[in-house]
This record gives sequence, C-alpha cells and structure tokens, in this order.
Amino acid sequence: MTATRALPPDATASAVEAAIRWMVRLQSGDATPHDHQACQRWQQEQPENAQAWAAIDAFSQQLKALPRALVHTTLARPPRPRRRMVLKSVMLLGGAGGLGLASTQGGWHALAADYRTGVGERRRVALPDGSVLHLNTATALDVHADAHERCVNVRAGEVLVECAPDGRMPSPLPLRVQTAESQVRASSGRFIVRQFAGRTSVHALTGGLDVHPRAPAGSGLTHLRVEPGQQWLFDAQGAGLASPADESAAAWTDGVIVARSMRLSTLTAELARYHRGWLRCDQAVAEWRVSGVFPVDDIGRVVAALQRTLPVRARAVTPWWVTLGPR
Repeated sequence: MTATRALPPDATASAVEAAIRWMVRLQSGDATPHDHQACQRWQQEQPENAQAWAAIDAFSQQLKALPRALVHTTLARPPRPRRRMVLKSVMLLGGAGGLGLASTQGGWHALAADYRTGVGERRRVALPDGSVLHLNTATALDVHADAHERCVNVRAGEVLVECAPDGRMPSPLPLRVQTAESQVRASSGRFIVRQFAGRTSVHALTGGLDVHPRAPAGSGLTHLRVEPGQQWLFDAQGAGLASPADESAAAWTDGVIVARSMRLSTLTAELARYHRGWLRCDQAVAEWRVSGVFPVDDIGRVVAALQRTLPVRARAVTPWWVTLGPR
C-alpha cells in the first residue's frame, strides 16, 4: 500500500533534498521574489527537479487544505500540566523505580547535559572551534573542548555534526563524538550520530569517519572506516550492518521526514519521536508502504493526511495515545 501522494520513482534523492530546501526557504517568511524566481529556474533545469517539486508541493498543499478541526481531533497535543501536577508526576515517577524519564535514553543523567532538546524540539549549537551541532528531538549531549581535545558525548538522541577542521599545526585535533557503544572521529565534514537502545548509527554525509566500537579486549576489532555516502548501525561489539547512506537522513534539520516506499510502522515510529505522547502502528497495516514528505512540527496534520490518503484510521484512547490501524 502506497500513499497517493508518492514521490515519483525517477526523482533522484538529490533532487528531493533540493526540493525540500527550496520549500523550507520559500515558506520561511523571509523569501524574496528573487528566491521564487530562482526556484522556478531550478525546476526548469532538469525534469527530475520539476517532478520532485511537484510531489512535495502537492503534499504540502494537501496538508494546508486539511480542516483545523479534523487535525485537532485526530491527534491533539497534550495540555501543558500545571506546576503542582508536574511535581506530583515527578514524585510518582521516582516512587515507581524511575519509570518515565528514567526509562528513556540517557535516563535522569540526560537532564544534566550541557545541551538538550525536548520532545518535538530541534536546536542548533555553534561551537567555538567553528563546528556546528544540530540536535534532533529528545537529544542530550555534553561538549568538552580545550587545548588537548575536542569531544562531544551523546547521552541520548541524534545529532548532525558539521565538523570544522582544527587549525592547530602540525597536529590538528580530530573531533570525537562518543556514544554508549562507540567513539567516532572526524577531521572535517558532515555526519550524523544517533544513539539507540544498545546500538549506535553513524551516517557519513561528507568526509570519512573512523568509528571505534567499545569492543572487549581481545576481540580483534579496533575500528572501521566509514566513507562518505555510507552508514553503519552496530552494537558495542561492532556487530552490525554497513550499507549505503540514506541521502534524506538529514532532512529532519529542515523539519521533514522523507519517506521512499517506507513501511508504515517505520514512518509511525519516526513521527512518534516528535509527539508528546504515544503514537504506534497496528500490525495489520505495519507493512504498508508510504512515500512522501512529512513535516515533523505538525504531527496531527500528518496523521490526518495519512487517513485521507490511505485506508487507515487513527484510534485515540486519549488525544495523545493514538494507534494507526485498518479503517
């Protein structure tokens, strides 16, 4: 099963990425007539550019056309609890053996991180050495930089790193990004590191990476070189799968998820990362395939659109506990 607003199969990943950037720029509120003209010229340069733009623009218009009432009744953002209720909730969480916050990635330690984002938030952090960190939803990390090292420790979540070359000669320092399972080293380039439960994924977008899993002594595994255009998902022993990188992996920095024949359960799991509540997919529709570009800042609108383009129905136990199942 595929969404009716599918990306055309001959639209290249690079054209889709460019179309996303144009869409974000034109909808930013700061676009000039020159920007609109430049976007038109870009569409005319190659047929795949026009196809990618048409697909993304059509889905964007479909989202805008959804009635607000439908969006809000489909998936409402949970109300912000009063301070007294928050305190009671924290007390209950602590008394229940650390459920809730303590059960998420990073646990209670994530609250003390140097930089963090809440669910549904994204953040850009510029470092003194010229590097830039883009934090995805529910991310926590620490930064340490001095004359001897440049280090980022990812406690939870996902970060896109724009690594600036170190200017110290003759021994420039690499930028080290640590997770529970590994240490990633880079001299320059763009890459993504994501902390899963018991696993780490790395995407080398530009520039190569040296990845050092925390393998036990005597295992014989020291490190793996991940070249640009590659990704690796692995555990602390270095066991995992290396594959070509998804060129749309960084689309979340522009506020969207790009799905190309993606399983509905996978898309739902990715959307759930940005939703303050519980969003899941019933097994009966889990294997259906979906293509499209989905904004992460309005999950309710996306769920409503899925119901209009697929024979699925969102069943809500509460406004923030929703399951996508067969209609």
